[in-house]
Formats: sequence, C-alpha cells, structure tokens
Amino acid sequence: MTKVVLWFVAFLAVAISAVWFADNPGEVTINFLGARYYTSFAQLVLLAAMLVTLAITTVWLIGWIRRDAPIFGTNQVIKRQARGIKMLNQSLVALSAGDHKLAGRLIGQAEALLPPQPMVHLIAAEAAQRGGDHAAAKKRYAQLEETADGRLLGLRGLLSEAKRTGRESEALRLARLAFEENRKSPWVLKTLFALEVAAGNWVEADAALTKVLREDLIESDLAEQHKGALAYAEASEAVLKGDRAAARKGFKKTLSLRGNFVPATVALAKLELSDGNRKKAEKLVKEAWSNDPHPGLARIFKELDIAESKKDWLKRTRDLVETRPDHPESLLLLTDALMDAGEYEAAKPVLDKLTKQSPSRTAWQFRLALAHVLGEDPDPIEAALSHAEDTAMWQCVDCGHRPKGWSPLCTSCSAFDTTAWSNKVDLQGPVKKFDADNTIALIADTA
Repeated sequence: MTKVVLWFVAFLAVAISAVWFADNPGEVTINFLGARYYTSFAQLVLLAAMLVTLAITTVWLIGWIRRDAPIFGTNQVIKRQARGIKMLNQSLVALSAGDHKLAGRLIGQAEALLPPQPMVHLIAAEAAQRGGDHAAAKKRYAQLEETADGRLLGLRGLLSEAKRTGRESEALRLARLAFEENRKSPWVLKTLFALEVAAGNWVEADAALTKVLREDLIESDLAEQHKGALAYAEASEAVLKGDRAAARKGFKKTLSLRGNFVPATVALAKLELSDGNRKKAEKLVKEAWSNDPHPGLARIFKELDIAESKKDWLKRTRDLVETRPDHPESLLLLTDALMDAGEYEAAKPVLDKLTKQSPSRTAWQFRLALAHVLGEDPDPIEAALSHAEDTAMWQCVDCGHRPKGWSPLCTSCSAFDTTAWSNKVDLQGPVKKFDADNTIALIADTA
C-alpha cells in the first residue's frame, strides 16, 4: 500500500510540474561557438530529463548484460557454482553413507561446475581409494598437494599410499615435507616420529619426540620412557661401530631417563667389565638387583669373575641376594650357586620354597636335576615340569610376541617400545605406548 501511495505522489508531482511549465514556458538563449540558440525553459528541462533517462537506461542495460546475459552473466556463473556446491555436498553425503561409486559420479559433475577446489580432489581421492583404484587416488592426492590450501592433506594421502605399498623411505620423505608445511600438526609430528623410528634414525626420532612433547601430545613420563629407548638404541649402534665412549654415554643417559632399565644396565656393565672395571660393573649389577632382580642381571653377575672358585661364587651370590632374599630370581640364582658348589641339601629347601612361590619351568628343571642327584623319585617332578610354563619373560604388549631380549622395535610387529618384562604368563593390562596412527581422515585434518 505504501508503494502505491508513493507512486501516486510521484505521478502527481510530475503532472503538476508539467502543467506549471506549460503555463510558464519561459525563454532561454544559448550562445555556443558563435551560434545562438533560442528555446523555452520547459523544453530544456524535458531534454535534460530525456538525457538522464537515457543514461539510466544505458547503465541498467550494461548491468543486465553483465549479470543475467546467458553464458556470460555473473548470475549464470553463480547459479552454475550453486549447482556444483549442491553436488559437492551430495557427494560428501554419499561418501559418508558408504556409496563411493555415487560419490565419484557426483564429484565429477561438481568439478565441471566449480572452479578448482581442494575439497573436490579430497573427496574424489577418498572415493577412488574406497573403490580400490589406488592409482586414481594417488593422482588426486598429487593434485591436492599442488593447491595452496590442500597441500598438507595431499601429502597425507600420498604418505598413506606410500606406506600401503611398502615404500617407507618415500613415506619418510613426505612426512618431512609435511613437517615443513605445518610444524605443529599432531598428525605430522606423530607420523614423523613413527617413521623416523621405523627407519632407525634415532637422533631424528628424538628430535621429533621433543617436538611432540612440546605440543603436549604425549605425557611427559611416557616421553622420557621413549627417549630412554631411543638413547639405548643409539648406544647399541655405537657399540657395533666400536665407539665405546659414545656407547657408555648413551647407556648412562638411558638409565637417567628410565631408571632401572635392565638392558641398559647389563650393556653398561659389559662395557665396564671389558675395560677391566670389574668393581664398577659389580656395583651397577648390585644396585639394579636391589631394585628389581632380573635373569639378565644374574647372567652378567656370574660372568664378572669366571675364574673364581665355586665357593667364592656361592659367597658372592649370597651377598647379592641378601638385598632381595625372597624374590623368585634371587632364589633361582642362589639355587644355581648352591648346586654348582655341590651343596644339594641346602638347595632343596630353597627349591621347595621357589616351586611353591613361583612354580616356573626353570624352577622345576632345577628340582628335577636335584631329584636325580639325591636319588628321589623323579616322576611327580617330571609331571609338574610338563605342565610348567615360564613365568617371567619379555613380551610385546601389542602382538604378544615373546622375544629372547628387549629391542626398541618388536621383531614381530615392528611396534616401538612395546616390549615389557612380565613376571606372569599374561601381562596384566596394556603398557602405555605412543599412538602413531596416520590413517587418512575423510574430510577434516587435525592440523
């Protein structure tokens, strides 16, 4: 209603103005370039109005051509892109619903309607990957890497493909490029650390772990545990290279980070013993034994003086086990020393206590040997031995593999720092480990 009133008022004003100009036409004289023109004021106003109308019409026409003209008009482009965005959304929905074929068709149509979009390459790559067309997925990830906004996602996809095909060196190269692209992305830091570890690049892995810790992506105590594992691995390589000084420094660093870490203690004790530092080696073993007895410590302790008499060996053993007299490993070591010294009657109560407290396979083997020496009936002991199992062992908490010794990477599943010493057949609960999962995300990166 307001518009009608306004239009009525406007027409009324124009009509009144026209009547007034008709009654008062006036006279106008114009001198221009030596010529003189005569007209009325009403005609001059009418000419000006016509020129203004022509200018307005021209501007409108140009605007219409730019906006609404078929093919060239911006509105046509907007409409085409709107259809493309709609198909892009539909392809995402189809992909989320598990229909990768429909998603692939829709994203192809969207790509024809839209300007270059990183999202198009990402959805197309994911659809191709789910359909088993890894070549097409790799091509899309490469195209995504070339875009400014999608470079990190493209690197992530290419890295995933490299790992799938077993090209670990290429995956590591891509992870390093991704780190240069985004130095704080959780996925980048975790993946870089995992790949450096898998490649045996202990120094680089330690640097990556420091960055992971700086971004609060890992607990500080777990980071120290992993740093100790890396230091041990680096020191072990130094031993193989003959760099004893670097190895000694590395094993000491491991013990400062992981406390009573038996493999490092044993390795350091062997270095000291080979250098003639028997007292230092013995001190290391005794301190570690008082914290937590271990068969690895027992072996190196026995090697400290291979020329000693059996009685001296027994005396030295008794001094050692006094710190942890009731521990199963102490009882095993004492039994071994007693039987070496021929004190079989003294070994029997120790073994009886051991087979009740920790009836391991090793304990029953000692008991069977003692039964033969004492002339006892071996049948019940052999029956117990046939059902006995090792109650202390190294075991990977990821795959359950039981290696003979500790190593940074599981020799079965290649997981990092997942091998733990267990005093039972089955570990009670998983050991915390570093999550290096680098599965490609559907749409959003955590970066």
